[in-house]
Amino acid sequence: MRLKGVQIGEGGWFVRGVFWCLARKLGQVPAPLRVYAYRPSILRSFLGLVRAVESPGVLPARLKRLAMVWTARLVECSY
Repeated sequence: MRLKGVQIGEGGWFVRGVFWCLARKLGQVPAPLRVYAYRPSILRSFLGLVRAVESPGVLPARLKRLAMVWTARLVECSY
C-alpha cells in the first residue's frame, strides 16, 4: 500500500470515534478504512454502504455473506 493511512488517535472527532468502534468490534482497524479516513466524507459514505448491506431485510444474513464472498472472489479482492 502506498499510503500509510491515518493512525489511531489522529484525525478529527468523527475519525477517532469510528476507529474506536472498529477497534472494539474487530480488534483492529482495517487498512482500507485507514486510507478512507483521509477524507472523512468518503469514510462516512463507505460506512453507510456497509450499514445498508448488513441491515436486516429480505435476504437472510448467510446469503448476504455468501454474495459478498463471491463478489470479492470475482473482483479478486485481497481481503
